Amino acid sequence: MTKIGENIKKLRQVKNLTQQSFADLFEVTRGNISSYEEKRAEPKIETILKIANYFSIPVQHLIQKNLTVNEILHFDNYFEESESIRNVKNLSSIPFLSRETIQAKKNLLINIENYPTIFFPTYNPNQFIALEYNSNISTPIDFEYNENAILFFEHLEIEKLHLITNKFGLYITDDDIYIGKYIMEENKLVLQLNEWKKAFFEVDEIKSFYLLHSIYHQV
Repeated sequence: MTKIGENIKKLRQVKNLTQQSFADLFEVTRGNISSYEEKRAEPKIETILKIANYFSIPVQHLIQKNLTVNEILHFDNYFEESESIRNVKNLSSIPFLSRETIQAKKNLLINIENYPTIFFPTYNPNQFIALEYNSNISTPIDFEYNENAILFFEHLEIEKLHLITNKFGLYITDDDIYIGKYIMEENKLVLQLNEWKKAFFEVDEIKSFYLLHSIYHQV
């Protein structure tokens, strides 16, 4: 038995696609996708080729491997095939927001623990979140990063608030998300997107604020 059904389900979850929307991409029915995922049937070779090409995944991997989120995002090539990196103990599991999830802007914050995860070496014990950057995310004019970069944000700490002025951060609620820059305004910390959109930091709302930690680019 191949891994195609499991991988189709994983692709859907990572890209936040319903069975119907996935089926529409490849000109099959929702029932077909359900059958593949439940291992009651397997797609025709032409459908497999379409899926592999669409997601830029080797056909052999799609059929034979249990794909990871890192591989689906083409993030896995960060890790060279060396045991010294593969065996890093501090390989953290980080919730990942795909561009489709972000664009939906629905239950973003409340569902963080249920998102697919990617793995990244970090020596920081704080909570992280990763997202797939795209031009639909509201950002300051001087935020100049490439489309499809993976951005890693560290949850804000009270002890570090005095160190984050003029640094980029993430504001996320159940139905809103944007990247801004932290500034001090009238002795209050503010994450500012632009002149008319800003979020004033309050301790009881700390779960909504993150600080940009690192960025992964395809090279």
